[in-house]
Amino acid sequence: MFMLPYLPSEKAEHHELADFAELLAWQKGSASAREIIAYLGRLDDNHDNMGCDDNEDDTTNELDGVMNELGRRSKACGKGYPFTLELAGSVLRYNPAASEIRSDVYRYLLLATRMNMKRHSRHASLEGTHLLEELASHVLRCYLGRDRARSVVFGTAVKGGFAKKVDRLCHDLGEGGQFKNPDTAPVDENDGGLDTVVWIPFSDRSRGHLIVFGQCKTGTTWRDHINKLRPKTFTRLWMSDPPFSPPLRAFCIAEAANQGHWCKYSISAGLFFDRCRLVDFCEDLPASVLTKIQSWTAAALATTQLVKSTRKPRPTRKSRR
Repeated sequence: MFMLPYLPSEKAEHHELADFAELLAWQKGSASAREIIAYLGRLDDNHDNMGCDDNEDDTTNELDGVMNELGRRSKACGKGYPFTLELAGSVLRYNPAASEIRSDVYRYLLLATRMNMKRHSRHASLEGTHLLEELASHVLRCYLGRDRARSVVFGTAVKGGFAKKVDRLCHDLGEGGQFKNPDTAPVDENDGGLDTVVWIPFSDRSRGHLIVFGQCKTGTTWRDHINKLRPKTFTRLWMSDPPFSPPLRAFCIAEAANQGHWCKYSISAGLFFDRCRLVDFCEDLPASVLTKIQSWTAAALATTQLVKSTRKPRPTRKSRR
C-alpha cells in the first residue's frame, strides 16, 4: 500500500497512483501525466522484456487509467474537488482557491488515507480518526435527509463508559430499552465496533423506524473490517429490548476506493461511503467540525513530507550490457 512519505510501489493500483498525483500537484502546484510516471522512475524501464514497445503501451495504459480515475473523482466530488484537470485531461492542477467545505474535507480525507494513522494520527491536539466519526455522522444524516434525520457519534470520539453510551443511545432512539450485559464477566467493550448511529424518527415517537449503524476507517487497511460490524448482533448483545426493525449497516472510509472492486465492497459493506461519497454529502458541515478538520489538516501537512525525493529510474536492459 502507498503510504507517505514513500512513493507508490510498482504494483500500485490506479486509485493509489491517483492519490499520488493529487499529493504531487498539492506540493508542486500541478502534475502532468508524464511527470507522474517519470517521478516514479517508470519511464524507459524495460525490466519486463528486451523491447520497449510493450512497456510504452503499458505506460500509456497506466497513464490513461490514472487520469481517468482523476476525472471520475472530479465529477463525483463536484465543486468540492480541490484539483482541476487541464490540457485535455493530461495535467492535474491544484486549486488552493477552492475553499468550499467539500474541498477542505477532501484534503483531510486524502491525508487521512495516505498518512500512517496508527502512529501519526494526532495533530493540533486533535485525533484524526475521531474526526472521521464526526464527519460520517453528519454525512449519513445528510444522506437520509438532514431535516428529519438524527445522528449521534458513538465511537471512541465520545467519552464515557460503554454501558452509559448504550443507555444514552437507547434514550435518543426511543428504542432498545437499556444497556444489558448478557454475561457474568465484566464488559470490556469501548464501542463494539460502532462509530455512529443515524435514524429517522416519526412524529408519533412510536417504535419501529429506520436506523443505520455506521463504522469508520481511516488509512488503507479497512478491507479487513468491512463486514465486521453486525447491527443485529450488537443490539441483541447490549440492548435489553432490541429495536423492532434491525438497523442497517454503513461503512465509511477515507480512501477513494478502487472502482474495479466496487461491487464487492458495496455488497460487503452495506451502505458504502468512500472519500468521494463523503465529500458529496458533507454540505453544511457544522463549523465546529469543519474548524477541527481544517486545523488537523494544516498541522498534519506541516509535519509530513508529501512526496519524498525522486526515486532514480532503474537502468534499462540495454544499458546493462
